[in-house]
Amino acid sequence: MSITKTPKLGKAVANWVKGKLSKKSDTIKSVKPAKNLTGRRKDFEDIVTRVDKHGKSSKASKIKHDAAKKASAIHDKYEKASSEVKKYNRRLKQKTFGGASAAIVGAVGAHGAAKHHFPKYKKFMESDIKTVDGRLKIVPKNKKK
Repeated sequence: MSITKTPKLGKAVANWVKGKLSKKSDTIKSVKPAKNLTGRRKDFEDIVTRVDKHGKSSKASKIKHDAAKKASAIHDKYEKASSEVKKYNRRLKQKTFGGASAAIVGAVGAHGAAKHHFPKYKKFMESDIKTVDGRLKIVPKNKKK
C-alpha cells in the first residue's frame, strides 16, 4: 500500500460535495419589517443622546453599540412574549368555542333522541305550561300557520 494513493470518496459524499458546489442561493422575495420601529428608534436615539451628553470619549461608540444591542434584545424578547400570549389566547378562545359548540350539539342530539324514544317526553317538550282556571296545565303549543 502506498502513501500517495488517496481513498475513494463514497457516492453519497461525492454527491453532497457536487450539490454544495453547484447550489445557487435563492432570491429574496420579501422582507418583513421589524415590529415597533418607532419605539426602537426612539430608544436608540435616547441612548445616543444620553451617551453624547456625558462627553465624547474613545469608549462612547462602544457604549452606544452595546446599549443599542441590549435595547434591541429587550424589544425582541418583549415582542416574542407578547406574540406567544396572543397565540395562547387565540387557541384558548378556539378551544372554548369548540367545547361550547360540542356541548350544544350533544344537548340537541340528546333532546332529539329522547323525543324519539320517550313519547311522554316528546309530549311534554312540545307543550306549554299555562294557568287555566287558576291551575297550571300542560297545553299543546300553538303552531304557526
